Amino acid sequence: MTVSRNKLTKKDINKMSMLSILEQSCFSFERMQAPGFCLGLLPGLKKIYGDQKEEISDAMKNNMDFINTEPHMATFLQGLILSLEENGQDRALIKSIKTGLFGPLAGLGDAIFWFTLLPISAAICCSLASGGSVLGPILYIAIWFLGAISRLWFGRMGYNMGVGAVDLISSNASAITKAAGILGMMVVGGLIPSYVSLHFAETLVAPGGVSIQAIFDSIMPNILPLGFVFTLYWLFKKKHVNTLMLIILIILVSIVLSFFRIM
Repeated sequence: MTVSRNKLTKKDINKMSMLSILEQSCFSFERMQAPGFCLGLLPGLKKIYGDQKEEISDAMKNNMDFINTEPHMATFLQGLILSLEENGQDRALIKSIKTGLFGPLAGLGDAIFWFTLLPISAAICCSLASGGSVLGPILYIAIWFLGAISRLWFGRMGYNMGVGAVDLISSNASAITKAAGILGMMVVGGLIPSYVSLHFAETLVAPGGVSIQAIFDSIMPNILPLGFVFTLYWLFKKKHVNTLMLIILIILVSIVLSFFRIM
């Protein structure tokens, strides 16, 4: 039988959400984010249990095992846990829910913030800044300020949804993650010509005096940057060439092509 305590307020959930900013300030390979995650829960647990120190201690111990999730989405999970604690749910159930959800939430948060919001906002703002507009860095700071305070919304949502969040995330996480990933890749792909400059030297001509670069441009504008990116992707994904080797390869090939005045 569950016991509803109904002690937490909107202010308490907001405090929990803002404390989640410190989630990765105490990080170890044994527990990963657990100490910071538990820190965010502590004020809410104290509010729920008052002077029942043993209950607070047990609840903290229940959240000190390994956890590694996306920092923004961690607030959703914290809100959910406080809701379950407030309603007297079994702690074995709470631990199982946390263990089962932190992985899907990590994938969901990564897709939204790091694979979509970061490349899109960085690309747009860098483009503005490279054109001499002060709006570039200002807009970037504003976007990521909104991203930071989105923790407030995620925390409240997790708390308000309670147990009902489990089925919702389990059934939709894959679709949401895939959609966000597709959007991010489309935007980054469309920005390739803006950030990858690759063209043959003007002095390089084919028989008849036609510029080699003009031939490629007639096939498809910016086909060389596109081909370059796909080549790197093929080496990285299919041939398992690591990032450091790719950087070294790019530098060496660039030097050779420049020396022979090919590009």
